[in-house]
Amino acid sequence: MLEKLIRRAGFAALSLLVLAARPAWAEDSLSVYLGDKTPPLMNTLNLVAEGAGFYRDEDLKVSTVLVDGSIKALEACSSGPADICPVGIEPLISREIQGPRLKMFLTRASKFGYVIAVLQDGPIKKLADLKGKKIGVHSTTGSSAVFATQSSLSGAGLTPADYTLVGTGMDDQALAAFTSGQVAAAALPLYELIPYKVSGIKMRIFHHSTLGAFPNAGYAASPAVIAAKGKALSRFSRAVVKASLLIRYNPTAAARALYVAQGKPFTEAEVRKKAADFTAWQDDLPASDPNSRHIGAFSVAGMQRYSELLAKGGVTKTPVPASDVVTVEFVKFANDFDRKAFKKHALAMR
Repeated sequence: MLEKLIRRAGFAALSLLVLAARPAWAEDSLSVYLGDKTPPLMNTLNLVAEGAGFYRDEDLKVSTVLVDGSIKALEACSSGPADICPVGIEPLISREIQGPRLKMFLTRASKFGYVIAVLQDGPIKKLADLKGKKIGVHSTTGSSAVFATQSSLSGAGLTPADYTLVGTGMDDQALAAFTSGQVAAAALPLYELIPYKVSGIKMRIFHHSTLGAFPNAGYAASPAVIAAKGKALSRFSRAVVKASLLIRYNPTAAARALYVAQGKPFTEAEVRKKAADFTAWQDDLPASDPNSRHIGAFSVAGMQRYSELLAKGGVTKTPVPASDVVTVEFVKFANDFDRKAFKKHALAMR
């Protein structure tokens, strides 16, 4: 009897030690660094994961830090102290940052991010119709957006001499240039167009002519963080996959979760509007196929093709092996949960 009591006491003490030690595990804490001018929809999935409690369910503490511009965020990821950066893959390939080359480990989309939009009732019916036209981009000095646009138009037989790229800024400024006819088309990330599409502006959207099916944006981390915090990144990835599924199953609950994560007062009217944005955006988010067991996976072959196009277009000197800048090592874990039970839970969320 005494031996049993001692053994039980030993087990209890060991359990208390494990529980006490767990919050101190370095890999249970992750920091996400964002550029302070990053469009809000770009960070939807990580905000929904936080507001819906999916980080908590994965025993993670995820902090978000705003810094002065996306390049600063990337530098913080490359050399510390950041663990994760939401970003497009172009700076990773073109080496716009110093230090170890970051790797994208999870997508935040199901398709190539940059699209070309025209007004639906306008004269542009196909990309080739943009010959001789002005096309709006955020800035003509950024290699990523400019080359994404040029490479898409090259698939339609157009060269840079066949059209003019015009810097139109971002958000409402870019939309005003587009809707007023200052430019015939707007070449922007799709997520920036979603609110305007929902507001009733009729647009024809052209995805990249050769890379449209391959996502080029997601979450990146340094090789050191991947090695040291791989388990935490796996759980972060699963939380983000669940966030994408929540948007698919229950966009209203996802919208409310996003506002909860932002920590500011919100109204039900704002929730309904954001839910409408989410509904219009679903097919371009990672859970476009909610039955897939590869939600969040990059196409290594697709990114290799993109790397070769970047080199061919002069953005980089030589193609970078896709395996240097993307990994799928966390995708299996991220999708390993009871889908039926989660769907039932998601549909019941308010």
